Amino acid sequence: MTKIFHSIRKSLNEENKMGKYFKYAIGEIILVIIGILIALQINTWNETRKTKLDLHNSLNAMVNELGDNIQFMSKEKANFQYRIDGLKRILNDSASESDLKTIPNFFALDLRSKSFSKVFDLIKDNKQLQLLEDENLAQQISQFYEYTLHDMEDYTKWHAGFVRDNIDPYILENIPIENDLINTNVARELLTQVKFKNILSYQKIFYRDYIDFNTKNIAEAEALKAAIESFLKRINYD
Repeated sequence: MTKIFHSIRKSLNEENKMGKYFKYAIGEIILVIIGILIALQINTWNETRKTKLDLHNSLNAMVNELGDNIQFMSKEKANFQYRIDGLKRILNDSASESDLKTIPNFFALDLRSKSFSKVFDLIKDNKQLQLLEDENLAQQISQFYEYTLHDMEDYTKWHAGFVRDNIDPYILENIPIENDLINTNVARELLTQVKFKNILSYQKIFYRDYIDFNTKNIAEAEALKAAIESFLKRINYD
């Protein structure tokens, strides 16, 4: 009988040890799971923070690019206003001798262009714009780069074709140039030709449109630059 009770007590002790072991093992598993979840959460937080910092840096780069674009377009306005003023003098018979000698400088140039959207293209390719927390700003950025600038780029490309197909051949066939100058008598003779005067008039119109494009784009670029700078001041990812 004593042996029976001893066997039962030993069995209960072993079962108690097993229970404690299972509890310990379960606790260890729970701790490992919690550790994994915390690590995943930290990793996700780090990735999110890195993504936002990348966007923050890209927006700073866009501000700088907009500043460069504004400066470029402002210079273009001044350059082509100078050409318009010269064309007005020439068409109104009030041109100076210097104007006549350098007459190709006033009408023979096509509209200049440059890459305005390197930063935007990178942001778009990296799908960063959809991470922008300000939807209105995201729309403003898209509107400026995908529509406003696109219209001017299309216009400059069209005008380059116009100069290539019409003005360049005319100059080669009709205007003798020596040391980048033309004879004033040749210039006066050209101004008696309807076709030449039409070329000058068309270029004056095209240059005016180009100035208007730049004026509009400068205003939108300045507004966008200010909006991005305001957003960056409100949001701090550091």
